[in-house]
Amino acid sequence: MDLLLAVKKGKNKQRILPPMKQFPAKLIAVVFLLSGSFLAASENKQPNFLFILADDCTYNLLGCYGGQDADTPHIDQLAEEGMRFTRAYSAMAMCAPFRAELYTGLYPVNNGVAWNHSSAKPGTKSVCHYLKEQGYRVGISGKVHASPKSVFPFEVLKGFPAGDGIKEFMTRDEEQPFCLFLCSNNAHAAWTTGDASKFDPSEIHLNPHQLDTPAIREVMTRYLAEVEDLDRETGEILALLDATGNKDSTLTMFSSEQGWALGFAKWSNWDLGVHTGLIARWPGQIAEGSTSDALVQMADVLPTFLEAAGAGGVAQSLDGLSFYRHLIGKEQPLREFVYGVHNNVPEGDPYPIRSIRDGKFHYLINLTPDASYGEKHIMAEDSRLIWWPDLKAAEARGDDKAAALLARFHTRPGEELYLVDEDQYETENLASNPEYQEVKERLHAELMRWMDQQGDPGAAMDDPEVLEANRAAANESGATKKKGKGKGKN
Repeated sequence: MDLLLAVKKGKNKQRILPPMKQFPAKLIAVVFLLSGSFLAASENKQPNFLFILADDCTYNLLGCYGGQDADTPHIDQLAEEGMRFTRAYSAMAMCAPFRAELYTGLYPVNNGVAWNHSSAKPGTKSVCHYLKEQGYRVGISGKVHASPKSVFPFEVLKGFPAGDGIKEFMTRDEEQPFCLFLCSNNAHAAWTTGDASKFDPSEIHLNPHQLDTPAIREVMTRYLAEVEDLDRETGEILALLDATGNKDSTLTMFSSEQGWALGFAKWSNWDLGVHTGLIARWPGQIAEGSTSDALVQMADVLPTFLEAAGAGGVAQSLDGLSFYRHLIGKEQPLREFVYGVHNNVPEGDPYPIRSIRDGKFHYLINLTPDASYGEKHIMAEDSRLIWWPDLKAAEARGDDKAAALLARFHTRPGEELYLVDEDQYETENLASNPEYQEVKERLHAELMRWMDQQGDPGAAMDDPEVLEANRAAANESGATKKKGKGKGKN
């Protein structure tokens, strides 16, 4: 496993496309440079961009993704009016890295936000810079959780989700397009919004990684209430967009962000953590009620916006790949893999993980498998997340399922391999099955190539001193940390 502990830095920036899309490199460059100016320029006007972002909302609890408990009519309606992605991912299942990837179009090691509560590398450009250069005003309201200000110089708006400040921004100048991120705190702990009383704890559906106890069922009522409150906010935002006359001229996206903090999702690279619900609507451009099984990553959103704005060539400096033409029903080379990173500092002792998925398999490497995984918010004695103390108490009573869940959480093998579309909760690890040895080797080789290309040293990155150096660099740049108000601080 020595190879897994560190990977040398590299400079290769080549992107890997599916085998059927392996075009000559010069032809690819010409196609991409022309596509941004030709395709979007065929429209009379640059579109507006609206991105609605949840907080720790497990994607498969939404009605349009099969959720059975929370009512999410506004989000479901958005999916009916546009395209729902079934394989959208973030590189990291934590708030700050998720947002940095989304806003910069770069993977975590490249943009610098490779730990939670860390800062982007000074000098990094974000959606604020790229779209301003294309004539856009770029705003944000709600939870920000992105620093330093020099990298993320959003116009910060009051009035989330659909107050006067948001309305003024949408209607300020009809001749200037806007890009607006509206970022909720739902469904982040401590789950205090919405109406939990409407849920009968005994009827709530639990997943295989949840122990069936009264405490777990009670906390689920509060979590689901926030999912419904998120849907209310989404409905108010969409109603305002329509009332201001901007619905038809706006490419609207919704993301559920990473999964919840209620176990085996957030702060991990398991699918329930890095898998995000993603919906895109653009009346007259995106087919209504469509579904895409394409692999997409949060780093792809900015290149998609740029191509839609007529600046596709600009996106060639980014890690992400545009899926703009895919959205509007045209042929487009798409990614073959999505990639994942987890550095556990500062949320716990070092426990670095790297991962990759293709159209069928999800492969994870736990770089220090002899260590015990831990996370400080989950494992606090008085944790508001409830589930880990509840598991410990059940284990002490001799509950075998509780003991097995705790063992899975804390003690992990060096490699994990899952047929993820068939096994969404990743209960059957195929890594030691000889039948999948070739698959594992192929994914391992591609993951090593990607880490090398990103300059990712592997386990050496998950270190408090490395994180402090990241923070010091941001401070030296004269940046101040900017966070949104509210509960979403982890």
